Amino acid sequence: MTSRTPRRHRRLALMAAGTAAAMVLLPGAASAQVVHSVQQFTGATAGPAGPPSDPVAPPNTNAPALPPSPAGPVVVPGTGDLPLPNNLLHPGTTRAHDDHDGHHDGHYGEEERRDETPDSDQIRDPRPPDHASGAVGKVDLLRSRLLDITKYDGSIDDNGHAHSDSTVLGLGGSRIVGSSADSRDHNREGDNGDALKLCNATSGLLCLSLLYHNTVATEDHDSSLAAARGGVAALCLGNHDKDATASYECNGILSLGVAEGLGIAERDKKHGHTKADSANELLNLCIGKRDKLTQPCDGLGVRAVHSDSKSRSDKPDTDRHSFLLGIDSDGHSSYLLDEPTALALPKDCGNSALLCLLLNQGKSIIFHNPQGAGSAQEALRLDVLNRTLLVVLGQAETLAHETEGNDHHEKEHGEGNKGEENGNGENNGGGPELAQTGSDLSPMLAGGFLLTGLGALTVAATRRRAGRHSL
Repeated sequence: MTSRTPRRHRRLALMAAGTAAAMVLLPGAASAQVVHSVQQFTGATAGPAGPPSDPVAPPNTNAPALPPSPAGPVVVPGTGDLPLPNNLLHPGTTRAHDDHDGHHDGHYGEEERRDETPDSDQIRDPRPPDHASGAVGKVDLLRSRLLDITKYDGSIDDNGHAHSDSTVLGLGGSRIVGSSADSRDHNREGDNGDALKLCNATSGLLCLSLLYHNTVATEDHDSSLAAARGGVAALCLGNHDKDATASYECNGILSLGVAEGLGIAERDKKHGHTKADSANELLNLCIGKRDKLTQPCDGLGVRAVHSDSKSRSDKPDTDRHSFLLGIDSDGHSSYLLDEPTALALPKDCGNSALLCLLLNQGKSIIFHNPQGAGSAQEALRLDVLNRTLLVVLGQAETLAHETEGNDHHEKEHGEGNKGEENGNGENNGGGPELAQTGSDLSPMLAGGFLLTGLGALTVAATRRRAGRHSL
């Protein structure tokens, strides 16, 4: 009798200890699985679920706002009436939009309609997240990035986080001159600036900006916005606005812009609508006034190597356009070399081509479940010896898709959130929890099982000692 009793108690003790360990480990494992499943929305590359751990940088009072505004909502010049909040602070880090060639394997919704130029195989499909991006020029050598000129990106993740990046000059894949912004850093503005800014000294008579860059990324309960712009040079004569930076902000008699680009993406969280606009030019000259990169000069103007793209998710639609030369007269434009063209040696572009020159190539797509649209356009692509040397000029890309509005989100999750705020299952950073399982009781249950196990071990040890004395 005495030899069997300790074994039975030892088995009970092991079972109790194992149950206690399972109660401790189960909530963490299940919660990790829930987090993983949330990130799988159409393959989008969403940012981290929690706030960044990097320290918040102090405000830079010398950095210019994008754009300046004395009062009321801030409006980005050249993009229409898209408002920006006034409480813009300063930068965090950002994740630039993916930048590599190749086909997209369909991470957005089901394809509804597609439009491609005849030789657009070298251009990738737009990929999530929603964005407005582009570059005036980029050069690859031996399949490695050599040079970036005015590369910009404004992206909004499915969770509403906004990111923006502006690289006016990049070498070897690294940004030399530019700035970034991330909305998770409390609606921060990038470390904007100019290598040279001349305007106040001449009371606006002569304004010159060299290597300028601006980024903004903001979000609140109702909206998210990401905007980025930059340029190598902008000149304005006879301007009355001392804060003018880009050539399309000039209200004078003459403006000149070199390698200017702008991208802006905005989401209406309440209704789930997103829109994105991207445009860039290698050169523009206007004798008169010009309000946007996508608008012609009111007087007489010349534009060279232009590309633009815009997409909307509400009643999904997208549009793209590029040209190598445009002549503006009294608000109307005439284009030269704006038709899709391809020249290859030998006959077809591909891995065996010695030389491939593509002009004004692009692709558009409209999709549903969820519904949205996107397009990509390039003014010029030159490929020598299968990307031994690759030159791309005038690249613009946008993507926008519908998201669930705040009303739907609150109906789905409002009660659970209110319960947590009132103390039901409150975590406060104390580790993961299982929803609707009373996870706050898990430590108590685990402690009870552990005590049961310890008690069983104690009884077993006592009886063993008693058995030995009886022998």
